[in-house]
Amino acid sequence: MNRRAWYYYLGFYRGEYHKLFITIIFSITQSLMILPIAFLVRYAFDKVIPGGSVHNLLIVGIVILVLIILNSILTLCTRYLSINQTKLVIRDIREELLIQCYRCARSFYSTADLAKIHASIVQDTKRLDCMSNAIISLFLPSLIVAVGLCGVLMYISGSLFLVIVFTIPPLYLMNRVLIRKRRVNWVNASHRSFEKFSKGVLFVLQMMDLTRIQTAEQFEINQQKEYLEEVRVTGQANAMLFAAYGSVQNGIIAVSSILILIIGGMAVGSGRMTMGALISFYVAVSLLSGYVKTMLSAVPQIIEGNESLSTLYNIQHIDEPTPYSGHQSLEFKGEVILENVDFSYGDKDVLHSVNLTIKSASRVAVIGPNGAGKSTIIHLIIGFYLPQKGLLYADGVPYEIIDIIHLRQSIGVVMQDPIIFPGTIRENIVYGYPDAGIEDIIKASELATAHEFIQTLPGGYDTFMGEKGILLSGGQRQRIAIARALLRRPKLLILDEPTNHLDQTIVDKLMHNLKSLDEKPSILIVTQNMNVAAQADRIYILYGNGRIIDSANHEEILDFGEHKDVLIKDQIEKHYV
Repeated sequence: MNRRAWYYYLGFYRGEYHKLFITIIFSITQSLMILPIAFLVRYAFDKVIPGGSVHNLLIVGIVILVLIILNSILTLCTRYLSINQTKLVIRDIREELLIQCYRCARSFYSTADLAKIHASIVQDTKRLDCMSNAIISLFLPSLIVAVGLCGVLMYISGSLFLVIVFTIPPLYLMNRVLIRKRRVNWVNASHRSFEKFSKGVLFVLQMMDLTRIQTAEQFEINQQKEYLEEVRVTGQANAMLFAAYGSVQNGIIAVSSILILIIGGMAVGSGRMTMGALISFYVAVSLLSGYVKTMLSAVPQIIEGNESLSTLYNIQHIDEPTPYSGHQSLEFKGEVILENVDFSYGDKDVLHSVNLTIKSASRVAVIGPNGAGKSTIIHLIIGFYLPQKGLLYADGVPYEIIDIIHLRQSIGVVMQDPIIFPGTIRENIVYGYPDAGIEDIIKASELATAHEFIQTLPGGYDTFMGEKGILLSGGQRQRIAIARALLRRPKLLILDEPTNHLDQTIVDKLMHNLKSLDEKPSILIVTQNMNVAAQADRIYILYGNGRIIDSANHEEILDFGEHKDVLIKDQIEKHYV
């Protein structure tokens, strides 16, 4: 048992202990209503039936029936309280896990097995939910009632109760074997095989086009069949273990019942025990066996949940914090400075002594070959990464003390491959700003040159875009992403290769619209298109070795001569010579 994981789990019940206490009180009351049934049965057989009083027998029967009904009502109330509490706790745990996802740095997600994490969060919280319900709704109430019934049995006949006591060691040993074997061998294997299956299904759905292009359908089917077989084998092993566990459990209880019948019958025959006492003892044993079976049936769910709890605890305690943890809110005006910045991905150096200034309301372009680090500059500006050397400033304030999430609210970003999720055009544009009015949506779309083509679609802004926007062209997706960025009226607009999917006419119109914005945001354009870069106030040339050699306006750029690498030289000569 992972004690730290259990401390973590129990911590979610803080402030809710009074509800647990109420649940326990209900369970105790429930047991108090069950206990008299055995004594009433004894009274009926020893006194009422021999006396021949139908009236008294009817009263005893009615009292027993009322106790059973009240017990059922209390059982339902106990279940309601416990289920309500466990569902709230599981909700809070899931919420914490989602928050944890946002606590982790982007570098973590670039190497993590996201499909595995997804399967763990979804499936393991479900198993933890089942465990929580099993403990609070089934195990604890049954344990309380069972303890009360044991007291009744001891009172009725201490010698017969010893027969029940002798069943405890084999039941305990059986549970120990179950816990050890399942935890070490089968629970883990079952969880891991299901994770593989879940990942496989996700891969099939996400990579459908690749699979068909590569004519790999049969290969993929065979791969998934292996995962399905593994799920079947581990699932069958678990099911057979449960079946054996239940059979042995029922066998032990049946043997004890037979021994009670034989020994009790002998006691009645010898006059050491009345028939009413034997029947009442037998009734109490029947009630006890029901609660014991409920307790034991909860054990497998508790074992499953314990393993899942350890997995979730490990996810919750992933130590990959986001780069910046400042708390100063900044009324950002659009100025960003990179000062002597070095950055590397592990052993791969990307940027060296980069100095770059984006002044408020200015337009800056960064040009350079593929792999030179242009996108990395964007990631640094929006705070995805922390440079190994150098500093970043927003309006002269160091990034280290800024609330980076608050800063991002004033930055609009359109990446080279725009992120589009399954949903309507409207939902994609207003993402993060769900209360935006239709006037603002249309204005942002017009600025992004998207409104005209959206109007021609059958559903207009309510047109469904498909997975990753597959139902639209690349240029249409690009313009919707630009509209999404413009909707928030950013103080800094970052465009990463914004013209990849757009023809020159659309590009010219888009750049004209951006220049006419009333808010006059700063604009950073990362591009290899010199026609676009030429519209910037300042152009930075980023070398393939990760260094910015100089900056200039587009007329001055030709003066760099020998400093230009081949790609930049070709582009400049193509567009300006």
